[in-house]
Amino acid sequence: MYNKRDICGILFFIIGILILFCMFISPLTNIFIHVDEYWTYSLVNLPFMQGMTVAIHDVHPPLYYWILYLLSPLGLGNLYLLKVVSMIPYILIMVVSATKIRKDYDLFTAGLFVFCIGIMSDFFVEFLTIRMYSWGLLFLIMAFLYYREVTTKWDKRSWTLLTIFTLLSAYTQYFFAITCGVMYLLILYEILTEHKDKLRQFGKSVLAIIILYAPWGIVFIRQIMTETAGSHEGFHPNSLIHFLTSFAIKAEDFRPEMIAFKLIAVAFLIFIIALAYKNKDKFSGSGIFLFYATIAIGVLSLMFSFENTMRMRYLVPVMGIFWLSASIIIGKIKDRRILIAALIMVMILACASLEITNEDVHSRIDFDNEKSSFLASINNNGSVIVYNTDYGYKILHTDLENTKQYSLGDTYFYSNDTEICKDFDKILKDNPEKKIYLVNWKTTDKNKKYEKNYNLTKVYDAGHYNFNLVNNTA
Repeated sequence: MYNKRDICGILFFIIGILILFCMFISPLTNIFIHVDEYWTYSLVNLPFMQGMTVAIHDVHPPLYYWILYLLSPLGLGNLYLLKVVSMIPYILIMVVSATKIRKDYDLFTAGLFVFCIGIMSDFFVEFLTIRMYSWGLLFLIMAFLYYREVTTKWDKRSWTLLTIFTLLSAYTQYFFAITCGVMYLLILYEILTEHKDKLRQFGKSVLAIIILYAPWGIVFIRQIMTETAGSHEGFHPNSLIHFLTSFAIKAEDFRPEMIAFKLIAVAFLIFIIALAYKNKDKFSGSGIFLFYATIAIGVLSLMFSFENTMRMRYLVPVMGIFWLSASIIIGKIKDRRILIAALIMVMILACASLEITNEDVHSRIDFDNEKSSFLASINNNGSVIVYNTDYGYKILHTDLENTKQYSLGDTYFYSNDTEICKDFDKILKDNPEKKIYLVNWKTTDKNKKYEKNYNLTKVYDAGHYNFNLVNNTA
């Protein structure tokens, strides 16, 4: 006979299944994809070796792309199937929750966790995104679960699985390696303070990770050296509150209702930390610490390495660790009134996140429809498209197959549908009767000379890039 907590756990699982069902249905009615997803799509539709060449010149490790190539017989030229690949981790997390997490804790904790990672902080959209974040979520959660077993059992199996999932995380995205690195530091601290006899096991695991990651480490160093040459966006103090509450509220604005929800999220955070401290729940407390340590280290590392700043999506996997920790803490509450208070806060945050997700989905759909309409309007033999970065080509050339396309510089990526010509004036002379569009990527310094030397009219702003109609001829 199930008690009330078990019934709640079952209800949470049912909601998780409904969320999964909606994930499968959503792309069938509206496929919305952003620039990085287009980039993934372009990469995996190249031959494997050419795709890996592109990956090496990117700023990510290759495992996610390997997964896509492995599943390529399914037909990954289809955008819907690419979306489905990103849903697989949620299915596997549900299985892990229904088995291992339920066994280690209880049905209520497992169900609450499945519910939270399906509905909080725009997770729904992230499970539909053709990028590596949902796979990183799976690998980091598994690493965190075996981090617990290592520090309780210290057995060979736990060390092996922790090592494997750490490697999988690091091969999926560099940001995820930060979380695993902090995890290993926590283990080392525990060994040095309480279990010095386990230092040899720790050394073996670290050595295995170094050896097995070394082949890609060379590429990583090259990527770092390439990216550090650019300018960096830095970190804005106003972003602090957004990162502090990002485990539940992804919105990065200060509308009155968002401020209220963020305050509730802060209250929930304090509530969870207080319970972890009161119950001396070292494992769950370490999960909360991992979340904020990843943010702090990530901000600093990005400021001095890759030409980028912190993006909320980088935190998706470690948000999963936060919610697993929070679910465990809530699952241990014995006082009925405190438990109800915790669930009320969870439901308020869930409703807020659901509304934000709904806004996000509709915004993405509207943007994608607007972009598709514009591209369709210029996708004809009277248009000439000129790319001043290869990134613009990667995400646009398949949608502009009826146009004449040029690249202003050499690249490893272009295929036969694009002519490389470094002389912009020659392109203008060779196409006197056609409309010529220069695609400017906003983060590149190459824009300045074209804006200065040519009469450009911006006809479409896609956020990351602009289409500029060239009004004068050489």
